[in-house]
Amino acid sequence: MKSFLSQLTMPYAEALNRKLTNSYLWHQLIWQSFPGKPDAKRDFLFRVDIIRDTVRVLLLSEHLPQNNEDYPWQSKSVAESFLMHEIYRFQIKANPTFRRSKDRRRIPLYQQDNLQDWFQRKLEAIGCKMHSIEIGQPQIEEFTKDGKRIRLNSVDASGILEVVERDSFTKGFSQGIGSAKGFGFGLLMLQPIQL
Repeated sequence: MKSFLSQLTMPYAEALNRKLTNSYLWHQLIWQSFPGKPDAKRDFLFRVDIIRDTVRVLLLSEHLPQNNEDYPWQSKSVAESFLMHEIYRFQIKANPTFRRSKDRRRIPLYQQDNLQDWFQRKLEAIGCKMHSIEIGQPQIEEFTKDGKRIRLNSVDASGILEVVERDSFTKGFSQGIGSAKGFGFGLLMLQPIQL
């Protein structure tokens, strides 16, 4: 399946001026880059990072996002060969949770041991063996959607993985990892390396 990796950068002050203050508002903005599909299912993953005084948005999508004057995307096609390597350095912003059996509610994970187990299970589910991982401190992201307060657990992790099942890996790359993918979580950033 063809996919595109796109990047948008904006001065942090401009993002604040435009009231782009949380991942839900960024999600709404990104939808505008795919016009003519109001009832379509989301087929993109994204990640928002504040780097010094700049906001960077990375977007992985099945379709090329459309530019407008205010928000120019820099896009490139993801070559099939990019997903054919054995070892990658990875980085991900995820929403680690588990479903409580009594009410099916998602409960955030905070303990390092639980987080490491969660990342290992998620990587195994997409055909990968985790060689190493560094897990950042969980952060809380809060915003309002349709009058309802949303509170998400945000965890950055990086490490090294080995691909052991190519089809699962390719699917996992395009579909993302974990929950809350519509709110900027689950995009697996990869860099091929040699061990």
